[in-house]
Amino acid sequence: MSNIRKRILDGSFLYLQPWFYNNKLSFRCELGIGEGKEYMDNAFHRAISIANILFANKTIDATFYHLYFDNDGRTYDANALILKIDKIVELDRYSLIELEAIDDDIAAVKRYISYNIDFDTLESILKSQIECQLNPPVNFVSFDNEFVFSVYDDRGCDIVFFNNDKFKEFYSRLEPYFLEYDREKMKETFESI
Repeated sequence: MSNIRKRILDGSFLYLQPWFYNNKLSFRCELGIGEGKEYMDNAFHRAISIANILFANKTIDATFYHLYFDNDGRTYDANALILKIDKIVELDRYSLIELEAIDDDIAAVKRYISYNIDFDTLESILKSQIECQLNPPVNFVSFDNEFVFSVYDDRGCDIVFFNNDKFKEFYSRLEPYFLEYDREKMKETFESI
């Protein structure tokens, strides 16, 4: 079983934003470039171009997102996507509180996992995340290449790897999309592994 497959099933794997800064083997890519309508069009087209690099076989092994619940069992994320849910994992609430990722009034955080998502569904979700800043953000997973692809909004996305070799393999392919502000940090990581 791949490292990332095990992690998403583990409640102690928290996967917190900002993903790029919370994970050493990560890339931060810029999506929105330009102004007005051109900016939004570029954001979507760049996100799809990155997805085509990451998921060349057009198959997404898994997606996951997190929902936050209060003591009455109500969710704070009204825009949760309707995907066929294959697995629900409760995250370690005490670790989240200790990291100040949630307040005491959050009773539970659950990870909703779906397997074997087609590329059309990925495109639809990305479009919603970019145009509507869909909350919660949906994360896309490759078991073979051991990464999680996460779009935070129209400005950009993060790709977090869980294998040094895969990080190095994708570096040059994704480099044209790197956010200039974090380019040096990504280069330093690449040269250090």
